[in-house]
Amino acid sequence: MTRTLGISAGLLLAASAWGHGQQPAHGAPAATPAKTSATVTASDCWIRLIPAPAPSGGFFVAHNTGAEDAVLTGAHSPDYGMVMLHETTESGGMSKMAMVHQVNIPAGKGLVFKPGSYHLMLEQPREGLKVGDSVRVDFTLANGEGFSTTCEVKSPKAMSGAGGHGAAGQMKH
Repeated sequence: MTRTLGISAGLLLAASAWGHGQQPAHGAPAATPAKTSATVTASDCWIRLIPAPAPSGGFFVAHNTGAEDAVLTGAHSPDYGMVMLHETTESGGMSKMAMVHQVNIPAGKGLVFKPGSYHLMLEQPREGLKVGDSVRVDFTLANGEGFSTTCEVKSPKAMSGAGGHGAAGQMKH
């Protein structure tokens, strides 16, 4: 009996360690989606390029034309070593930024990822990345689908991708 319990515990521990090792590391590239989403897209994407090692911010509008909410679970870019979903919140007059593991994109609506709200945190840029470059970002949804967009790299002083007007400037978060 003791031997059976010991073997069972050992197998359980080994299976647990194996399963844990299959999960991507925090901020690691998301798995390539099996299928491109027919209902979720992104537009007006831009990246505020901050000199490394400081992270850069990525901003865009996510559109969900589907009948069901979509859940954004990750992002990856070949031009950055790490891309994470983040949210900036305010409490007691203090801003706080934190990584989020998922963001709900309501059915039939758009969601603005903008400074001071939801955004991408991009770290470890490829060497030579500069203002004016274009960067591809691939997004992963909870249902296994994904979508991609191209982002314009802007200066550290940039505050908006649409200059305060256009689709990104009109939508509310």
